Amino acid sequence: MFASRRQFLKASAGTVAAAAIADNVLALTALQPVIEVGNPLGEYPDRSWERVYHDQYRYDSSFTWVCSPNDTHACRIRAFVRNGVVMRVEQNYDHQTYEDLYGNRGTFAHNPRMCLKGFTFHRRVYGPYRLKGPVMRKGWKQWMDDGSPELTSETKRKYKFDSRFLDDMLRVSWDTAFTYVAKAMIVIATRYSGEAGARRLREQGYAPEMIEMMKGAGVRCFKHRAGMPILGFIGKHSNTRFNNSVVPLLDAWIRKVGPDQAQGGRYWNNYTWHGDQDPSQPFWNGTQNCDVDLSDMRFTKFNTSWGKNFVENKMPEAHWKLESIERGARLAVITPEYNPTAQRADYWIPLRPQSDGAFFLGACKIIIEENMHDTDYLKQFTDMPLLVRTDTLQYLDPRDVVPNYKFPDFSHSYSGRIQALKPEYIERLGGFMVWDLAKQQAVPLHREQVGWHFDQSGINPALTGIYRVKLLNGREIDAQPIYQMYQIHFQDYDLDTTHQITRSPKDLLVRWARDSGTIKPAAIHNGEGVCHYFHMTSNGRAAALVLTLTGNIGKFGAGCHTWSGNYKVGIWNATPWSGAGGGVHLSEDPWQINLDPNAHGKEIKYKNYYYGEEPAYWNHGDTALIVNTPKYGRKVFTGKTHMPTPSKLRWVVNVNILNNAKHHYDMVRNVDPNIECLITQDIEMTSDVNHADIAFAVNSWMEFTYPEMTATVSNPWVQIWKGGIRPLYDTRNDADTFAGVAARLAEITGEKRIRDVFHFVYDNRVDVYAQRLLDASSTFYGYSADVLLKSEKGWMVMVRTYPRHPLWEETNESKPMWTRSGRIESYRVEPEAIEYGENFISHREGPEATPYLPNAIFTTNPYVRPDDYGIPITAQHHDDKMIRNIKLSWAEIKRHTNPLWEKGYQF
Repeated sequence: MFASRRQFLKASAGTVAAAAIADNVLALTALQPVIEVGNPLGEYPDRSWERVYHDQYRYDSSFTWVCSPNDTHACRIRAFVRNGVVMRVEQNYDHQTYEDLYGNRGTFAHNPRMCLKGFTFHRRVYGPYRLKGPVMRKGWKQWMDDGSPELTSETKRKYKFDSRFLDDMLRVSWDTAFTYVAKAMIVIATRYSGEAGARRLREQGYAPEMIEMMKGAGVRCFKHRAGMPILGFIGKHSNTRFNNSVVPLLDAWIRKVGPDQAQGGRYWNNYTWHGDQDPSQPFWNGTQNCDVDLSDMRFTKFNTSWGKNFVENKMPEAHWKLESIERGARLAVITPEYNPTAQRADYWIPLRPQSDGAFFLGACKIIIEENMHDTDYLKQFTDMPLLVRTDTLQYLDPRDVVPNYKFPDFSHSYSGRIQALKPEYIERLGGFMVWDLAKQQAVPLHREQVGWHFDQSGINPALTGIYRVKLLNGREIDAQPIYQMYQIHFQDYDLDTTHQITRSPKDLLVRWARDSGTIKPAAIHNGEGVCHYFHMTSNGRAAALVLTLTGNIGKFGAGCHTWSGNYKVGIWNATPWSGAGGGVHLSEDPWQINLDPNAHGKEIKYKNYYYGEEPAYWNHGDTALIVNTPKYGRKVFTGKTHMPTPSKLRWVVNVNILNNAKHHYDMVRNVDPNIECLITQDIEMTSDVNHADIAFAVNSWMEFTYPEMTATVSNPWVQIWKGGIRPLYDTRNDADTFAGVAARLAEITGEKRIRDVFHFVYDNRVDVYAQRLLDASSTFYGYSADVLLKSEKGWMVMVRTYPRHPLWEETNESKPMWTRSGRIESYRVEPEAIEYGENFISHREGPEATPYLPNAIFTTNPYVRPDDYGIPITAQHHDDKMIRNIKLSWAEIKRHTNPLWEKGYQF
């Protein structure tokens, strides 16, 4: 419609006049005359505003819940509710009431506990990014409706498998979502089962080793990941329960096999995939990790933060480190950046990223040269006296030296009863010898001869020297104690060279080495930052070596500990007398499901049907590490125990896995288009939801409608809680999604046992699973799930010591470590370690972020003999650089320049 200028002005004037009249009317009704107050001390004007001010903290009810992200803290928080809405949250200040069955109690020192994540969590609960119900990708639904045709380049394009993020998401009912997932599982498992399935996978280009790992079962291409599952053991690990107990029943139905041949899916791990696992820990102490309760810092006199900004990143626990200052501890920080923790330290040592191993090895050289090492500890508890053959680089085995040598019977000792080492394991692992200075000959030393047991043996082992030993076959070979070999190894790490590698100030390097050698107890606490380094195995072993040399292992306030991720399912500890621990929930035998709600956890039949897999293979083009080498041709570097299978269905919970993955473009354009079903469940929109075929909307910690359970690696509490507000949207608890799909599979297949797997979810008796977990774990044996839930507080994990110290028994009670030798190990004899040049702890340059030759091994030690597989020093493919092992002096490493550096990719 066209309006003349005159008409426009006339209409505008009318509008302005109407607005002015309305404004005047509102002003007259809203404003009040000014109140004159003669004497403000004698009278006061209207005070009704005070009611609003005072009532802002009024609440109708309150409840406690556990803030349980992947940060190792699990703080119990109190939420205050008005009109059904959480208005605020506060610390609960009740840790002094936490207790165990023996009367031990927590202390006020743990108060307060909360950080901004918990303080603002209700803003996420009510935030704009919440998922409000299950959603399904439009193209994937059409693909299912069209009969799930095999994926070709044409069908991927038609159904948008190659552009999932551009597709529409449809809101669907829960029943629809469960039905489609159940049908997809049947289709995919059937398609890739048997010889027909193997043929399809060969045609798709998968390696024969990966296809062999399928074992004929299509369900082995199912990838399940319970993201950081102990953050909510019952719900998150229901994914694992589904994988172990539903999937094999489906496999048995499809392939018509019995329980002896049925397979579960693959279980994607969390801790190593995130790069949070310190890979050095199993190498030197034999355990996954040896984290202590952070309150152990109260005992420390020299506290080193290595690659960890404790003040900012360990929020509720950082006070333990700061309080150690009040108790006379000295603090050092080793990080590339100057951070808030460094501000509070006695001194800060900067260093070049990824050069940490060289720093610690340089410190070891100073400690030995200045005689600050603990000789008695080295002989009693470490591998330093053990003899290594200079020809094979293996331990000198008594079976090669002593006629008719037989290993001791460990069946009734710690090695047999607790560590479950059977005679055949001992035979395979081999034996050890030391050079006895009293007898002037090599004598056997077994793994139980540690601590005072070693002292009772009367053996006085040499730490230095080169010894000629005659073998039973008549040959004579040279053998050296590991300590002697390390003295040779350390010659490369003089102060000037270490300074050049690390760029750390020389005076601070010397100061730190002397503090480490003279102050006890001393501890090194590192975080996930350095764990992400490609060569963290070497770096972490080097840090542990400092503490090993000085005897700072297994004592309160001492040790090498790492803080990254709430990983420790082992807190639900299995023993012969208690039961299968966490396994009663993860791995209940689907052919023997126990439906008695009063059954004790020890009565639950346990059997693993799922098989672990590292998600890094999915993130590596969904392939194993197989390289065509100039020297050996096609070489498979992935061992049989770690061999992945092709990925065709992926179901993750509580994790934005696509956001965690590297090489985003490759994943969404090349890898994931070959996966026929992507399922994720979360509380809010994430990149993984945006690329999923189905997304389940689940309840937040405040909204759980049944009990949930968690425990942590940094404090001694186990906790059970429920939500305190009604779910805001059409959301379910985590276990409900798996139970829903299981119910549909049971209906379709007619296999009743599939439904039995989640029997107590349907009956709203999830507390039964909680009680079984408590019953079957030595750490919780005797606890009542009902009591823990109603108490609204944490309860203590019942272990030997408080604070928890995993290597305390080995050091203080002379029990063997969980290693081959029963001792702290600084040397590796595995053929792979020798082949890769990592039998000794050496500095290695990073694979990318270095100005020098990527991945080079710095050493001139004649007992480091890596295989380079004939790969030239100029090779640029990432797989070639990753497996190439080149041993060079520091002068030679410096002569080479990283090709990326030359192209301008500098930092």
